[in-house]
Amino acid sequence: MGAVAYRAGLEALRAGTPAEALAPLTATLDDPVHGEWARLNLGLALQALGRLAEAEGHLAMAMAALPDLAEPPFRLGTIAGLRGDPASAMALFRAALARDPAHIPAHAALAALTEEAGDRAAARALLETAHRLDASEPELILALARLALTEGNADAAREGAAQVLAMRPAHAAAARLFAEASLALGGMTAALAEVSACAEADPFAAGWALAGAWLREAAEGPAAALADLRTAQLLAPEVPEILAALGHALAGAERTAEAEATLRAAIAARPGDLDLRNRLATVLWKANRLSAMLDLLEAAIRDFGPHPTLLQNRALALNAIGEQEAALATAEAALAGGGVPALVNRIAVLPYHPEAGTAAGLRTAAEAIGQAMPLQAPLVVRRRLGEGRLRVGLLSGGLGQHPVGWLTLAGLEALPEVEFELFAYALKPRADPLAARFRARCARWREVGAMEDAAIAGLIAEDGIDILIEMGGYGEGGRPFVLQYRPAPVQLKWVGAQFSTLGLAGCDGILTDRWETPLGAEPHYTERLLRLPDGYVCYLPPPYAPPVTPLPALAADGVTFGCFNNLAKVTAPVLAAWARILAALPTARLMLRTHALGEATTRARVGERLARAGLPLGRVALEGGLPHRELLAAYGDIDIALDPFPYAGGLTVCEALWMGVPVLALAGDSFCGRHALSHLSNVGLADWVAGTADEYVTQAIARACDLDGLAALRQGLRGRVAASPLVDAPRFARALGGVLRQAWATAAR
Repeated sequence: MGAVAYRAGLEALRAGTPAEALAPLTATLDDPVHGEWARLNLGLALQALGRLAEAEGHLAMAMAALPDLAEPPFRLGTIAGLRGDPASAMALFRAALARDPAHIPAHAALAALTEEAGDRAAARALLETAHRLDASEPELILALARLALTEGNADAAREGAAQVLAMRPAHAAAARLFAEASLALGGMTAALAEVSACAEADPFAAGWALAGAWLREAAEGPAAALADLRTAQLLAPEVPEILAALGHALAGAERTAEAEATLRAAIAARPGDLDLRNRLATVLWKANRLSAMLDLLEAAIRDFGPHPTLLQNRALALNAIGEQEAALATAEAALAGGGVPALVNRIAVLPYHPEAGTAAGLRTAAEAIGQAMPLQAPLVVRRRLGEGRLRVGLLSGGLGQHPVGWLTLAGLEALPEVEFELFAYALKPRADPLAARFRARCARWREVGAMEDAAIAGLIAEDGIDILIEMGGYGEGGRPFVLQYRPAPVQLKWVGAQFSTLGLAGCDGILTDRWETPLGAEPHYTERLLRLPDGYVCYLPPPYAPPVTPLPALAADGVTFGCFNNLAKVTAPVLAAWARILAALPTARLMLRTHALGEATTRARVGERLARAGLPLGRVALEGGLPHRELLAAYGDIDIALDPFPYAGGLTVCEALWMGVPVLALAGDSFCGRHALSHLSNVGLADWVAGTADEYVTQAIARACDLDGLAALRQGLRGRVAASPLVDAPRFARALGGVLRQAWATAAR
């Protein structure tokens, strides 16, 4: 019976159906003849299914039981590599080669890790040794070709890639290398022409469509690659790498539903591909399906172990769902082996934490990033002379209908063109009315999102930018490390994930105001604090904002509080304060509205959290997001907006005020903890900012009991905002221009 079951398991593995191999191989584990080999093959089947934690135990036992066999340590090394542990992976690959010096996959895998570690000569020696053992192995030919491109030999790289494609016409990695080498040799136009000629000569080879897809994506973005990828899929439907590439492109093109379906199919075909799991997690993130994202990541962590990238994505998802304690703990766990991305991940969740997210804590976290990312060789060696028009560069992914756009465009448009020439370095393509206005104000517009940091910096230096303003920070899509190349003489931080210091030596100053960073705040920032006389932003009210409605409480039996901020800002102390407010006002209601609450499982999860905090769920509405115009109209149902803490609202405060809804806030000590204080002070409502949670609760109760005062304030609030410095673009532009001139003059001395 043991032999029969064992053979059945092997046949299932050979047929590419590892799930069918599990039962017969498990049944053979105690067989005295086949048991050790059954355990090895069971480990291989589990690894093929992406169940790495289970596979590891069986492979470790097989490694001990089969001391002359190279396959167990090789497979364990592969798992270590997937888990982000290159040192263990290299040791295991060397152990495999000690058992079998002719084990070609171990040579290739060790060479790849050796190259990643920076030793190209040793990597080439390993590959050439393996190539002598088997000169016809396509993966070795490809690895040598890839190394040749890294060494600057694009001709050899293209030749090697073409050789592999001749043997395996649908080889995705070879197709990409051919495209990269062709691009390096002749530029985009010539590379596309060459790939098209190859496709005409061999129209049934999927590799040429894949090469064309890679080139078109590099030139025009993911959407441009879809037609070629679909052609490749038709030509080679059995190749999972093509399905994976299509899923990646659909995700990049933000075709969410198609991307999810395609990526799930690709994961089913390649369950051991960690990158596909992370890509799908990103798709779910952008679709605001946070619970689904967490379920996916939890399953991946069970399969792959605590890989730093999985932990980082889990930290972001937990934070976005409002579970800040678990988010920070996960981000801290990701620091082991996570490198700079893990440091950035930690600071991305840290400001939301109710205890750890202080100005001092944020500076410590930022400085750790700065130490890990030192200054590069500066690209600017001399300063432009004279006091003429300053050339100002804007580095951002938010130059459009985005919080960055709503809080900067009006002020930038009002900067006099005879004094300031604006250059945009857009990290994300946008096509909306605000993006069109940004384009109109900028003398030059460059789409740089697909470029590496060094290349972006080189372009900025080539353009002769005098003052570079970074507007993305450590938020999603930000590229603050461009500053470390010093492409401009003066480099500043403004808006865009501006929650603390950047901690980077390449950042000279931060645009701020006296409320965001009062006197005495300097120790919390590595940059010079450049305080504008009013607020540090200029709000642009949307032209489609509906009129302010009468106070809803006048027609109801109690006030309605509201918070339209994302769930990451809704901390345990916030919920405790809200519970006290609703307990004191038995007819009051609370409405939370944000995109994440559109997912039923997230809504249920948040509801449980609110109930544990003591909020009466019968008087709490949990609503999903709305298109912007409808979101503004939804303020017509709110009497008082409750700002969260310690991460205060920014754009949401401005929008609530414009819609006639006063905002009750609590000021913290960090930059992001004082956004509401800045905006409310600018419109003369500083008395709506509390200093403690007790004051916050007391004020909320008192304000809710003064309906006449609320009605009067609401009636005149839009006019009050319209007459304030918060939306006075010419006034803001004069202040901004003065600060930029001052920064330029100070740096020139």
